[in-house]
Amino acid sequence: MSKFNRRQFLQTTAGVAALSAFSLPAFAQDRQVRHFWWGNPERDKRTFGVIELYNSKTPGTVVSGETLGFGDYFTKLTTQIAGGNMPDVIQQGYGVLFEYIDNGAVVPLDEYIGKSLDISKIDQSAIDAGTVDGKFYALSIGANSHMAMYNSRLYAEAGITAGENFDPFGYTYDDLKRMGVEIKKATGVAGTDDNTADYQNFSDFVAQKGALLFNEDGSYGPTQDIVEEYWSIWADLRDAGATLAGQESAGLAGVSELSQLGVVTGKTATSYAWSNQLVGAQGLMEDTLAAAMYPNTPEMIPGSIVQPSQFVCLTRDSKDPEAATAYMSAFVNDPDLTGILGLERGIPSNADVRAALEPDLSAAEAVSVAFFDGIQGKTAKLAPPPPSGANEVEQTFERVAVSVLLGERPIAEVASDFLNQSRAILARA
Repeated sequence: MSKFNRRQFLQTTAGVAALSAFSLPAFAQDRQVRHFWWGNPERDKRTFGVIELYNSKTPGTVVSGETLGFGDYFTKLTTQIAGGNMPDVIQQGYGVLFEYIDNGAVVPLDEYIGKSLDISKIDQSAIDAGTVDGKFYALSIGANSHMAMYNSRLYAEAGITAGENFDPFGYTYDDLKRMGVEIKKATGVAGTDDNTADYQNFSDFVAQKGALLFNEDGSYGPTQDIVEEYWSIWADLRDAGATLAGQESAGLAGVSELSQLGVVTGKTATSYAWSNQLVGAQGLMEDTLAAAMYPNTPEMIPGSIVQPSQFVCLTRDSKDPEAATAYMSAFVNDPDLTGILGLERGIPSNADVRAALEPDLSAAEAVSVAFFDGIQGKTAKLAPPPPSGANEVEQTFERVAVSVLLGERPIAEVASDFLNQSRAILARA
């Protein structure tokens, strides 16, 4: 486990010499904060840089950093919880956050808000994501959302211009069909990937229909009508020629590699992924990518969510929660610190920070940040983490959707089969 603090110089020869003039008690009044995260070489370099700068800007407080790879992080954290010696500040993901709240490992931040912790500039979607049972536990340090990535050259050749005859933040499946056909006629390239087997798009559609993917009791939320309507919409786009042929799309079901996206291979003008994948996709192609939300129904009920990539949380073992929350506050608000962090953990949840980063962003990164600004207030409430068995349900969706793409069975029959299998999976999980 890597560690760092601003007094490592004491370990050097110069540090030993300094001790003769400056005894250790001179440092005894420093407020101590330990920060623990899972990382990688790039993340660790940036975070240690933030710690070093924070310590230099905050005399009297010493933050030390501890980091492990993802696979070892939670094992170490479990040991620390049992020993009652957790660091003050820990990194958490949304999927496991509730577990650590339930066992009391992380504590609410409400009493520090407006004092040592400033969340006044944080997006409401990020605040909501970190709030559980009316208490604020987790401060988002990066976020992600569903994104439609499209080839701006192909759209332009078809006469489609964002802000004129295309609203990237409010278009329907009917609009997508119209644009897809126009793009195919103008360029010979299919206008969009076929998302019949895309569970990510399906989950958005379920929310757009006013339903839950998983009910509060853990049961499956989509109805027969919702599943049939979703697959029928994409069948309509396919029949109109807006997508690739069903057989070709069937071969891509469940494929997640960026290199296989239709917009990257040049087979389609539009693909769908997480917003943090735009930069990687852009690096694989020459034409410029632009960004839009997923298509919607005419009612324009929000379906996409803002998913925090990571949080920082205050632990129950913190000896100095005021110093710890002040550090957490600077971590997401201080432009000098956030300038070092960049977009490595996702899009910052502070609009001022996003604006401050913009001059130094690559073109693709700037598209991602502008997209995040555009979706504020247009996303759905983040649901609790999915129950056990959710991954198997997703895999089942992708598998049975192939038979829809190949036209092997009627949509109604496949929808009924999928729902029966999903309910059985969740019942035994």
